[in-house]
Amino acid sequence: MYHPDAVQYRLMRVILILTGGVLMGADALPPVIRAQCAGCHSGSAPQAGLDLSTPASALKGGKTGPAYKPGSAEMSLMIAKIASGSMPPGKKLATAEIASIRDWIGAQKPLHAGVTEASVIPIFQMRCVTCHGKRKQEGGLDLRTQAARLKGGKSGPALVPGDPDASLILKRITAGQMPPPKQLFEAFVRPPSSEEVDLLRAWIAAGAPPAPGIPAVEEQFTAEQRGWWSFQPPVRRTPPAVKNKAAVRNPVDSFVLARLESKGAAFAPEAGGLALMRRAYLDLTGLIPTAEQVHAYLADTRPDAYERLVDQLLDTPAYAERWARIWLDSAGYADSEGIIHEDRLRPNAWRYRDSVIRALERDQPYNEFLTEQLAGDELADPRAIQQPTQRDIDRVAATGFLRMAPDGTYSPANGSVAERMNVIADEIEVFGSTVLGLTIGCARCHDHKYDPVPQRDYYRFSAILQSSFDPYDWVKPTERNLELALAGEKEEAERHNQPLEAEVKRLEALIAKQPADDKAKEETQRLKKELADTKAKLKPKPSIRALYDMGGEPSPVFLLKRGEAQQLGDRVEPRVLSVLARPDLRPYDPAAPYEGTAGRRLALARWLTQPDHPLTARVLVNRMWKHHFGRGIVETVANFGKTGAPPSHPELLDWLAAEFVRSGWSLKAMHRLMVTSAVYRQSSIAPARSLAADPDNKLFSRMPLRRMDAEQLRDSMLLATGRLSRERFGPPVPVETRPGGEVVEKAARDQWRRSVYLLQRRTTPVTLLDSFDLPAMSPNCTERAMSTVSTQALELRNSPVVLEHARYLAGRLLDGHPSDGARRIEEVYLRTLSRKPTAAESERAAAAIERLETGWRAHLSEQRSTAPHSFTAKWHGLGDFVHAMLNSAEFLYAD
Repeated sequence: MYHPDAVQYRLMRVILILTGGVLMGADALPPVIRAQCAGCHSGSAPQAGLDLSTPASALKGGKTGPAYKPGSAEMSLMIAKIASGSMPPGKKLATAEIASIRDWIGAQKPLHAGVTEASVIPIFQMRCVTCHGKRKQEGGLDLRTQAARLKGGKSGPALVPGDPDASLILKRITAGQMPPPKQLFEAFVRPPSSEEVDLLRAWIAAGAPPAPGIPAVEEQFTAEQRGWWSFQPPVRRTPPAVKNKAAVRNPVDSFVLARLESKGAAFAPEAGGLALMRRAYLDLTGLIPTAEQVHAYLADTRPDAYERLVDQLLDTPAYAERWARIWLDSAGYADSEGIIHEDRLRPNAWRYRDSVIRALERDQPYNEFLTEQLAGDELADPRAIQQPTQRDIDRVAATGFLRMAPDGTYSPANGSVAERMNVIADEIEVFGSTVLGLTIGCARCHDHKYDPVPQRDYYRFSAILQSSFDPYDWVKPTERNLELALAGEKEEAERHNQPLEAEVKRLEALIAKQPADDKAKEETQRLKKELADTKAKLKPKPSIRALYDMGGEPSPVFLLKRGEAQQLGDRVEPRVLSVLARPDLRPYDPAAPYEGTAGRRLALARWLTQPDHPLTARVLVNRMWKHHFGRGIVETVANFGKTGAPPSHPELLDWLAAEFVRSGWSLKAMHRLMVTSAVYRQSSIAPARSLAADPDNKLFSRMPLRRMDAEQLRDSMLLATGRLSRERFGPPVPVETRPGGEVVEKAARDQWRRSVYLLQRRTTPVTLLDSFDLPAMSPNCTERAMSTVSTQALELRNSPVVLEHARYLAGRLLDGHPSDGARRIEEVYLRTLSRKPTAAESERAAAAIERLETGWRAHLSEQRSTAPHSFTAKWHGLGDFVHAMLNSAEFLYAD
């Protein structure tokens, strides 16, 4: 029995063969295409710019590139769309119809009519300019421009227009001499395909016609698109009037309370003094208060004691370390490259981390901070500074903001142009989500589906980075560093490395002399391990992982159809988002601040930091609000576009943004404003009417009960147990994997540093931090998950490190108060929960510790332990009590 589709398929194949693969004439597409597709894809304004009325128009393609690739159905977008059923919309073509289209495409020969320089530029960019480009010109040959190709190198002109056979470039390619086989792996390039060679030949034969100029395309937007709320400049409105004026402490409260009163609700009661104190410590410093700080706060009876505490906390180094960690999440900070299993370390990334901490500590205005993050190297030529100060170093290191995305392009297997473009795309994602609060990465392959971000604008923005990140003139991430005179670090590294380098040479010589037999195998392996261990002790060459311009004219930038590296569309120039081109904003206008840099990133920074920019201040204050109140005024902190959440209090967001600029872009001023408000001082327990009117707390009718994040938990645990080191800055603390599989830091001299200083290696996160939602940077994290899972309780209960910390505190308490059990219990409460125990709690704690001591004495006797049973049982019993307190909900959560 024959299936109708099968009969029709055989008939079509016969007709195709007899007609040479073309139905209805050489200039016609298969009838099924005209019947099913031409309705939407023909005429003066075809959908997505794709005209399917002729083979030539189909080959020209639309916004996503050519509809088909002559001779290759598998590589044709038309087939992919039709076979998946996404086209035609709502109807899947029959098997025989799809087969007829496949056969028609397979029978087509490549067309080279109208070929211009634009057609062959991808070949030069992908295959040639690595060795014949800006930084390297082997044989004196530069293949980036037509003038340079005609000029040629030591062997003469690279091409002869109109004569492919006389063109040196084709001779070398067809002979297999170019690219040189030995450099294919080293230079991360591949030889041109046969189709590319045919295209080059056709272009030269046609006289090597030049590429058309950059099209002057002005994007068109509707009034609704231009009028989107986040694209309008913030307006500093007068705070609204409220009924309960006594509840207002500052203007922030008026905006929030007015909304609550309109719903028949009110603020929750104010949190207790110690609860509010602990909340402020955790929010501003990432640490719980010490017992001494609790006593000092209780002793301060002045009416503005809380406001004084806030000022004190903002002036501590701990504040800068805490809020630097939040910015580092947004930047995607990591001490390793990622991408491949090796996960190679970035030995100098820590300078970026330190520069952020120092900037926040001195309350650097955000407009200056952001300028240095994007273009610190363009404010002054770093190579011209003979004796750089720490401030000079930090200004350059700040550009590490755009060097933190995963980057495996140091590996030949991951060094292709497409992989390089992925790195650039990740950096654009970091910038867009952190600074603009827009998902501009969605426009990489096509126009943004929801927001007015054309694909052309995405590549215009990419062109801003092209002078630093040129995918066709790439510098490996391991080599893209600036070497400055780093205050004696180079000499110190040389002194440290000198004996180690001598030992490396000695071991290498011994390994080379080892006989290649089984008897020497064990000794050879031992020597190799010793060699690896010695190399690991070598200090890296001091340098700064920075972003800087490569000098000279960067490669031209093209729109990439479907985001594919080899599908070049129109050429584009550096520009910011078209929808934000407003008469009240200065235009983006790059100019070189000094010779050797283009000034593109500096112009971007200055465009962003205009006082009336609609996004810069809004996005930053919203993120600050989110970290203080548990949710942002715009809940989607990285998406202020159409698919993001609308602001719950738009007037408040505008007022905060305008006040931020008015304060001189001071972060500390905004922190002070937020945490001294009545909104912040609320308890987590709200009256019933507020719960009914605001069940999800979107109107901020109460403060949420929040668990510590990973770093707050680990750092507070170390502080409570007396093990936290206050050492600051410098290379990260290395980590190690213990026999049980737990990843912990290598604490030097029993000094446990804050989590921000630990090695942030992508493949080996510290287990305690990982269990409590330490984010994977891929490429960054604008909002952490907050999970509650069993593995967290298991980690706190079973981790030898946590138990070790608990016993350390127990030992200190026994040493300090050997005969005062009640004092020890009080001290544990003050250190862990920031309060004294009640009488009932003290009684229960004493009984629990006694039972634990009894159990330990019995256990030690059974084990025939040689340790003094009485003291060891007391130590372990108290240690178990401390361990339980560190596992308690009251320790883990802030009211």
